[in-house]
Amino acid sequence: MDSTKRTLAKTAVYRGSITILLFALLWLFTNDIYETSLVTIIFNVAATIIYYFHERMWDKIRWGTRIDAKHVLES
Repeated sequence: MDSTKRTLAKTAVYRGSITILLFALLWLFTNDIYETSLVTIIFNVAATIIYYFHERMWDKIRWGTRIDAKHVLES
């Protein structure tokens, strides 16, 4: 299971790269800095919140994971 700090770091890095991509594409298609900025900000605030909880939820699901022998021995 990832720590909360690790989940936040993963979220920030992922959202940062997606924000740049979204901004570039919106600017390319709209050529309107106000509309591009507004949509980028609103979308990324909502998507960041959703992604964070998505990551935390998947940390609770053990399907498809392998047990680390070192972790088992330490428990």
